[in-house]
Amino acid sequence: MCQAKNTMESHELLARHLDQAPLGAPLTTELVEIVGALFTAEEAELAAELPFKPAKLEKLAADLGREAGQLGRMLEKMADNGLVYQNGDRFGLLPLVPGMAETQFMDGRVSDEKRSLARLFENYYRPGIGQAMVSRPLPYSRVIALDRVVENRQGILPYEQAARVVEEASFRALTNCYCRQQTELLGRGCGHPKDVCLLFGPFARFAVEKGWAREVDREEALKTLERAARAGLIHVSDNLAQGANFLCNCCGCCCMFLRTITSLKAPGAVAPAGFLAEVDRAECTACGACLEACQVGAVRQEGDEPATVDPDVCLGCGQCQAACSFGAISMSRRGDLPAPPADWLELNRRLLEDREGK
Repeated sequence: MCQAKNTMESHELLARHLDQAPLGAPLTTELVEIVGALFTAEEAELAAELPFKPAKLEKLAADLGREAGQLGRMLEKMADNGLVYQNGDRFGLLPLVPGMAETQFMDGRVSDEKRSLARLFENYYRPGIGQAMVSRPLPYSRVIALDRVVENRQGILPYEQAARVVEEASFRALTNCYCRQQTELLGRGCGHPKDVCLLFGPFARFAVEKGWAREVDREEALKTLERAARAGLIHVSDNLAQGANFLCNCCGCCCMFLRTITSLKAPGAVAPAGFLAEVDRAECTACGACLEACQVGAVRQEGDEPATVDPDVCLGCGQCQAACSFGAISMSRRGDLPAPPADWLELNRRLLEDREGK
């Protein structure tokens, strides 16, 4: 009985620690259940003391008062299970999001254990993951318009071009869409392709080393963008001006980011691309193609009336324009759009400052 109490205490302690990550993880019973499914009591006790910023094993051992050899073995096992980030002899606790919520489903494995875990994460979405994203003034993610939308335009910045994001990455890897994998485990997959999520830089190397992703060259990464665009998916990346860590290709029904709009009705939780769709009423035939193409319900149409676009919901992705066979939709520059944080460090600093009320 005493052991069970200690186990619950260690899991709740870790759950509280996970809420200290930049994006956060609101403490709920659902979060404690997730922690209980992922961590043993011993692992939870250790994880609750780990920093999110990776540190050398020797420093961690000294700071935590643990023997380095035993600590290293525990951390490597936890890294293999997608709970801890590892880069050589550096280790850091993965946040719940982005982090553990993705690593648990990247490999595409199907089992009763994975189905149970998918249900736990789904139960936590509305009170936890989704709440964390919609309650932050600064969006964690942003949309990048289809490359055809930005072709030959003046003043387009590198971070506004999906191809440039891919080309400037130091290392590229391809993995499964963890959101659609989770949804399939719940028995309600949407049928969109899953092997279209791109990872970059150190985290991409980590995912490849653990067998959750495979390295791809520039050409295959660019072809993945094209394949995803043809499938009607939206390019979503972290909200950075440089050094992107991921470029996912998302649907409104499964994506944890886009569901803040489609399920939680919170436009603004995802930063839009620098464009806005506009319909020429004289050219619109009310065919409904744009209505079907929009992943977030920004396009409206009543009967035989021309389509309209809600500017507060439109993400500027360009899929509606791509779907229109009559040239009735154009993409105009969106005015007064704030620049994204310069890099990952600034994004996380600003998220933490927002949470602290600074």
